[in-house]
Amino acid sequence: MKLDGKVAIVTGGARGNGLAIAKCLAEEGADIAIADICEDMRTLPYSLSTPETMAAAVESLQAMGRKAEGIKCDVRKDADVSAMVDQVLSNFGKVDILINNAGNTSMVAIAEMEEEVWDEVIDTHLKGMYLCCRYVLPHMIGQHSGKVVSISSVGGQRGFGMGGHYCAAKHGIIGLNKSIAMEVADHNINANVVCPGTVWTPMMKGIAESFGMDEEEGKENFFAGHMLKESELSPEDIGRAVLWLCTDAAANITGNIITVDQGWTAQAP
Repeated sequence: MKLDGKVAIVTGGARGNGLAIAKCLAEEGADIAIADICEDMRTLPYSLSTPETMAAAVESLQAMGRKAEGIKCDVRKDADVSAMVDQVLSNFGKVDILINNAGNTSMVAIAEMEEEVWDEVIDTHLKGMYLCCRYVLPHMIGQHSGKVVSISSVGGQRGFGMGGHYCAAKHGIIGLNKSIAMEVADHNINANVVCPGTVWTPMMKGIAESFGMDEEEGKENFFAGHMLKESELSPEDIGRAVLWLCTDAAANITGNIITVDQGWTAQAP
């Protein structure tokens, strides 16, 4: 197995893309620590993960024969992230892979956006990535190895209305990753980004429902930009891209982006 003996942290790993990523890593031998908030945010129009969701995710990983643990963690909070990383190091002994996947969004015009709406999205994506790297990278530097993969979006490569906070955060992830890659390359650490197109996760379903769209109408609207139509972009597609970046096959790739969007950004002007 390509990741036998490796230990991975996956933030936002209790469901959706995060859980798919965790399972792809586990299939190749990695032990997994899931970090997830397990509570709702006031400004979001959908429910987030729960302790029950995370317990089920951990059980599914353990059923694959992997050591797995769920840790309640709000990646916006320094104390939470510091404690989470300490717990992983105590229980697993090391961290080889960090997946910065925790994310959220709402759809609000900038002219109508409350400060809290902005903060909850920017802080989850961008401050969360910073804090997780802040506490994981010293250990990777110490062991002279590591893989960091952060999840941006096609929204990090182009803009779209009603998502200024989300696009700003996702653009920021790409820029921050480039800086991190430059800082840690001498320590044999790779830092890369995966940019998904629309994946029908609980987050996207919740956004569609907040606009009164059922699943069929939501998919028709949100998948409209995808060029490949024969199959739906899935969380597993994102997981496989992340997995590849965590293997020796991608040993000489750093500071870069893989876009998994069925051709959506190819049409951008």
